[in-house]
Amino acid sequence: MVWRNHSRRTRRVLSSKNNLKSIFVVYLLGLLLGGLYVGMVAPVRLVIQEQFVLDDATGIWMINIYTLFYAACIPVVGKLADMRGRKPVFLGCLITFGAGSLICGLSQMAGSFEVLLAGRLVQAVGACGVIPVANAEIGSTFPQEKKGMALGIAAAVAGIANVLGAAAGSLIMGLVGNENWSALFFFALPVCAALVIAGVRVLPNRTVDNREPLDAAGSVLMVITVLLLLLALQGIDVGNLAASLGSAAVLGPAAGFAVFLVAFVLVERRAKSPVFHLEYLGNRAIVVTMVVSFFVGCVTITMTLIPEVAEFIMDAPVGSGGLYILPVGVMCMFGPPLGGKLIDKFGPKPVLMSGLAIATVGFFMLALASLGSANAVLLIAGLAVMGLGMGFAMGAPTNYMILENTSPAESGSAIATIALVRQVGTTVAPAVLLGFVTASPGAAGFFQMLVCAAGFCLVSLVCMLAYRAK
Repeated sequence: MVWRNHSRRTRRVLSSKNNLKSIFVVYLLGLLLGGLYVGMVAPVRLVIQEQFVLDDATGIWMINIYTLFYAACIPVVGKLADMRGRKPVFLGCLITFGAGSLICGLSQMAGSFEVLLAGRLVQAVGACGVIPVANAEIGSTFPQEKKGMALGIAAAVAGIANVLGAAAGSLIMGLVGNENWSALFFFALPVCAALVIAGVRVLPNRTVDNREPLDAAGSVLMVITVLLLLLALQGIDVGNLAASLGSAAVLGPAAGFAVFLVAFVLVERRAKSPVFHLEYLGNRAIVVTMVVSFFVGCVTITMTLIPEVAEFIMDAPVGSGGLYILPVGVMCMFGPPLGGKLIDKFGPKPVLMSGLAIATVGFFMLALASLGSANAVLLIAGLAVMGLGMGFAMGAPTNYMILENTSPAESGSAIATIALVRQVGTTVAPAVLLGFVTASPGAAGFFQMLVCAAGFCLVSLVCMLAYRAK
């Protein structure tokens, strides 16, 4: 009888471990799918523009509308997951993403750019829920001693997906031909269907006690407020700062943002279950986490400009610099899991600070050593150091920090808040960084850009000195 009981306990433990792995795989594949479609459309943008006879200013909206609504809807979907359960929201997001992909694919048959934009909007609403729900579930499901490692792997998958999105798009187009670009979107349908089936079978269906109605007014106001903020930020031209700040492209959205922000705060103060917890702003640890997340977003988006830096240093043909992103990609693949393992042992603060310090060294290596010579070894070494630092810093530490300062009942909205702040950083930084390059063409502009990126890391380091978990 003792042996039988022991055998049953062993089977339950093994079953629990296997189920945990299955849950992890489903969420990781969801993160991979959502991340790929952030950049997957970029290689076919010009092809689609040509078919629909569009200029660049109009065609770029097939990318902008995705990034804008992706950021704006993250907090709402994260809150919805806390209130209605993560499993149904995650599965609903996958179904929504699949529906958006279908609409995008059908837009080629309909010959309508407006249909494509509608599909990209629906895709964004579906994708925006994957990150907060997946990270919240991973953070609450994995045992404390493995939580950092799991969050690190999730961060690696999401980061690599963003980097490889353009490559995946080019690969699919190479297989089916540019004239069949709708296949790029139809590709997501079987993947979404498989993930939904797997999710129904393996994801835990946790009971949620919160029966309060969703803060509908606050949700609508927050989406509008974030959209207006991002539109205003996109209109800023650092190279011509004074003129751009006075332009209608900036003043209009900025004025709307101010009005809707006031309305949003007034509504949230009265809401029984607010979509954004205003009390976060009174918690020093959470405020520090938000500020650092913003600058981590600024630094992460810098990687998209590295190919241009590499082409200048090596005097390489335009378009060939993408190969030099490989050292960064490799380090960003292994850095987050390793950083996550160190978080489990030492906590998020020393790991994040170490990552930011290493990334700072990498940026200064590029600015001070690589720019002055056409030495591939120096360039790759600088990129590898920068990538290792970013691998430690991006995603996992700040997600861990927000989870350890909020209750499990609000983990979805807490992760969503950090994801939103990080996304704002990725929106602001390109205008600032490219402003240096356009204002001072050549080595001087790239030097200023790299030093600015190092400055983002240093500001984050200083902020982390004030971090104390509750």
